[in-house]
Amino acid sequence: MPIVRKVQGVLYRVQDLARAKAFYGETLGLPMRGEDPEGRWVEFGPPRGPRILLHQSPEGSMGNAGGGALFEVRNARRVLNRLKRQGVRVGDLVEIPGVMVLGTFYDPDGNPLHVVQSLLPKAPRRPKAPEESEAGPVEGSAQGN
Repeated sequence: MPIVRKVQGVLYRVQDLARAKAFYGETLGLPMRGEDPEGRWVEFGPPRGPRILLHQSPEGSMGNAGGGALFEVRNARRVLNRLKRQGVRVGDLVEIPGVMVLGTFYDPDGNPLHVVQSLLPKAPRRPKAPEESEAGPVEGSAQGN
């Protein structure tokens, strides 16, 4: 049995919570999911997915050793160019031909964030199997006799 059930999110330490809220909420456009009434933390992210938790810390980012949240985008180059025009510090862009484009940018505290654009072909959607109630009784079942 796995120890981890799911990835809940990513935690970043920030020095200025108001500045971080503006960056994640306004610059990146992420919806705010929760906030500590005492002003120590705030959460951003989609309603049903991993969250980014920002925690007020006098020390700031603590380096984060190269890790960071991944944001799926349609066009990584376009997103990084847009962020750069908004004054966001943008790092490297790496393309793995036929697989992905991965780009790095940084929040105001220097925490690394990443955009990823898949270059893999999309798998065709499989039609859903009809429910028994929609298709009627299964032949040979007790109901069908």
